[in-house]
Order: sequence, then structure tokens, then C-alpha cells
Amino acid sequence: MSSVTVVSKQPPGGRCSLYLRYAETLHQALGMAFDVRYCDATAAVPPPAMLVGDVLVAPSDGVIVSPDDIARSLSDQLGGARADELRGLLEQTQERWMEEWSHA
Repeated sequence: MSSVTVVSKQPPGGRCSLYLRYAETLHQALGMAFDVRYCDATAAVPPPAMLVGDVLVAPSDGVIVSPDDIARSLSDQLGGARADELRGLLEQTQERWMEEWSHA
């Protein structure tokens, strides 16, 4: 299974903290190792960003990586049913994060 890299600002802002939560969910659900790379906007891959293996997960809306984007990036490795399960877990992660973020 691939690893996940989160490219984040230090300290993490909104999207960076969401991507960190996604990585934790991938670790818990699939045992994927994850790494956090702290850098600024001058990096080759500027934050916020998420890579599965060495492939950038491109946000389909052009702004924020969604659970669907991540599940799609792993569908070849997981298969359709498992990718759908993962999407559901990531959606729960996103909802919890949005609830916490709105109260912060």
C-alpha cells in the first residue's frame, strides 16, 4: 500500500489541518504510513497538498481535496467497494473537522 504525504504550512491552517486528518484516517483504516512535510509557498509542491505515493491528489474543484478525490486516487489499489467504504470514512472525518473548525 502506498504512503501518504501531507504538505503543510507550519503551523497548519484550515486545509492543512483537514489533510492531516485525512492522513490519520488513511493510517487507521488502511495502515498507510504518512509523513508531514512542512514548507512554504516557494516549495516545488506548495502547501496545502496531499500526495498518495508520489502522485499529487488533485482537488476536483480546484481548491480543496475531497474524500472523493482521495478515494478515486486509491481505487486501482483498493477496488470499487473498498474505495467506497474509504470515501465514507473520509466524509465522516471531513464532517467532524468542519464541525470542530466552525467552533474554533
